Amino acid sequence: MEEKIELSRDALADLASQAALSVSGVVECLQSPMEALASRIKREFIRHGVKVEEEGGSYRFTVHISVRYGENIPRIASEISQRIREYMEAAAGVRVAGVEVVVEGVEVREKGG
Repeated sequence: MEEKIELSRDALADLASQAALSVSGVVECLQSPMEALASRIKREFIRHGVKVEEEGGSYRFTVHISVRYGENIPRIASEISQRIREYMEAAAGVRVAGVEVVVEGVEVREKGG
């Protein structure tokens, strides 16, 4: 008998968010206020700054992040994509169709802060 486990989009978004936050240079997963409004109008599913779309048995993730000033953004995006793929396959047995990383902001910290 084959076991089938279904994960909610909430759970998948949580895993993807954790994967993204594990990458050095990522400050947070977030969604801009305009994007939040647009997603409500379009009835899209976004949780913790992660949009999850099912595509024929696999999933596509769009991750909205804020990064620290001075970090290498292409490296961060590449690492996020790789980590999400690894997390999804290892922890959830989910195939990943694609990962898009959207940088919503750059956080600049003042000295001593």
